[in-house]
Amino acid sequence: MTFQPTDKPQRRQRIKLPFDNRKSDAGEWAFDHRAGLCITLIVYLVIAIAFVTSKIVVNSRPHMQGMVIDIETLEELAAEKARLEREIERKQQMADYGSISNRISNANSNLSEAEAQRAAAGSDLSDYGKEVQDRMRANRDAFNQGVNDANAISENRPQDTSGEATEGRDAKVAGNVTVEYSFTDPVRQSRKLPVPAYTCQSGGRVVVNVTLNRSGNVIAAEVDRSQSDNIAELHEAAVRKARESRFNLDQNAPERHRGTITYLFRPQ
Repeated sequence: MTFQPTDKPQRRQRIKLPFDNRKSDAGEWAFDHRAGLCITLIVYLVIAIAFVTSKIVVNSRPHMQGMVIDIETLEELAAEKARLEREIERKQQMADYGSISNRISNANSNLSEAEAQRAAAGSDLSDYGKEVQDRMRANRDAFNQGVNDANAISENRPQDTSGEATEGRDAKVAGNVTVEYSFTDPVRQSRKLPVPAYTCQSGGRVVVNVTLNRSGNVIAAEVDRSQSDNIAELHEAAVRKARESRFNLDQNAPERHRGTITYLFRPQ
């Protein structure tokens, strides 16, 4: 047999080994099929890039959204809003006026029904309020005067309207005792002026410094020894009756209104 240079050399026969039939792992499989895997991966990458690019291009197109506005509906809403605002304002005005009317009614519960209707009507409330205040002030003055007159009658004391009373001085004569008081800024009128009883044979003069509150009650009484005779029995009787004295109520008076009550005891 002659040797031909074009003939391929024959491959030697592989020796069969005991471990030739073992299973191949994933790494060997991937290595054996590396060409196909690379081609498949490249194809998928190209498809993914093309898909993402096309999506960006599609989404980049501008789009518009529209809304239909009904002009008649807007006008109806505006009219309804204006109506509700007017209703709220009307109710607030009614509530405010009702509170004013209630205050007037509570402050003047003794008014007649016609006058209450006049106050509720709201006509010229300012003038009406002044009229009511004047009427209440007149009623209060009349009440105080009536109390003074009643006390004067019960104690048999004549009312003194002379110039001395205008200056805050008044006098009461009962038996052998003369009682005189003096209060100024403002002038106070007596409501109760009891006369002390004494059994001393000699007479004398006792001046008691007293302090009134606004209600006319005596809250402090002390003998002014510099202006009084030094007779202990007369001092005790004068201070005791001075504490029982009462004068008219005056809200314009100071909280501690100081004055004097003078007792002139005549010899028995």
